[in-house]
Amino acid sequence: MSLSEIFSKAADYTKAILSRFGDLLILLVVSIIPVVNLIAIGYYGRVIKDRPDSQAPPRLSEFWALFVDGLKVFVAALIWSIPVIIIFLFTFIPVFSIMRWEHMMTYMTQPTALLRFTSFVLVLLMFVIAFAIFILAGIGIVHMFKTGSFGKAFAVSELLNIVGKIGLLRYLFWMVVAAVLGTIVGAFNMIPLIGGIISDLLGIILLIFLARSIGLMYDSAVGVPTTQQTAGQPPTSPPTTTPAPSSAPPPPPPPPPSPP
Repeated sequence: MSLSEIFSKAADYTKAILSRFGDLLILLVVSIIPVVNLIAIGYYGRVIKDRPDSQAPPRLSEFWALFVDGLKVFVAALIWSIPVIIIFLFTFIPVFSIMRWEHMMTYMTQPTALLRFTSFVLVLLMFVIAFAIFILAGIGIVHMFKTGSFGKAFAVSELLNIVGKIGLLRYLFWMVVAAVLGTIVGAFNMIPLIGGIISDLLGIILLIFLARSIGLMYDSAVGVPTTQQTAGQPPTSPPTTTPAPSSAPPPPPPPPPSPP
């Protein structure tokens, strides 16, 4: 499935939420309340794991289950952020030391080009590694919802395989589209008074669209069963009919020939 087809199906899917004003209003309210907003995050997870043939977002129900799913996303994101924090600390401290050393070197009129290049390489390396972790974390959360297992969010070998099936450039393009649309939605905050409400409402619609599109992208790459046939069960064949035994007695044997 091409990206244009995925975005088109996700847009049609998302438009169905516009006719359910009650669900939109509840999502808007819970999204702006700290901790309670985990319900909204859990709902986006439910959109991710929705069936590929579904035509509309699921109904907003089972709020405790949504809260638990949102909490799983929060914990998974927190765990994934630990290596980013460690990398930042191991990078920031050397760069800070280099900057101080460069400041000292200026008073000694010594060349500092090597120090500047080293600090630049360290900062660039930090961003590259952090971005790679961000990519794996995003697809890890999708994998968690699709499989129903929290541990699958950290199955690095499986996540690398999934990214390979999706296509790195394809995944990056999806991220660029998400960033551009998010920037447009965020720009509504500049409107006085009602700008924040408009931005929050459009943000909910955007997140449903993004959750659906990444879910379809995952399904298209990994593959989902299209029939309900049990795995490993051979196809059924029409039963063979056997003739019913006859209830009539067998005919008597022919009489022996008479003597001459």
